[in-house]
Amino acid sequence: MKKITFSLTLAAVITGGFLGANYINNQQASADNVVVREAHANFIDDFSDKRKLVGATDNVFVGKVIEQAGTKSLDGGPETQFTVEVISTVKGKLSGEVLVNQQGGYLENEEGETELLLIEDDQLLVPGETYLFATRYLESENWHTVVPAYGDLKIDSEAKKSEIMKAFKEAYKNQVIPEDLKDKK
Repeated sequence: MKKITFSLTLAAVITGGFLGANYINNQQASADNVVVREAHANFIDDFSDKRKLVGATDNVFVGKVIEQAGTKSLDGGPETQFTVEVISTVKGKLSGEVLVNQQGGYLENEEGETELLLIEDDQLLVPGETYLFATRYLESENWHTVVPAYGDLKIDSEAKKSEIMKAFKEAYKNQVIPEDLKDKK
């Protein structure tokens, strides 16, 4: 598989330093002739540890995706925005509808083909679905960017919502702010 190297430096700034250098590899082609490419990230910490994930974010909340609201490229890669209805919060004080940004999305390559770029195979959000979101706020765009792969956990039942909320409330009580973000919090 062909590998293309590039850096999403602004993406790293937007997400508060979640990502370092990235590379993309051609992952698969779908029936619609959409080439799926995956960008691999060097995270600033181990975000599989919920305490570190919560510590690195501004807001952690459960929300239902209403619709895709747009796409934008801030520096080198597509980003996709969604309108999300906040259901409940773990960290932060969000309510009502907010704009959630997800790094990745559709783009047209130099050959005129449509590609789908996914960061760490983090599938695009699905309207109508409910997720737990862990986000950083980007004031200049008035949106909340999810942490790729760890910041958008799909919730498909009340039992799962309860389980996830309990785990993240505990993580919030014991949050660990990554060293790279301590002077920014």
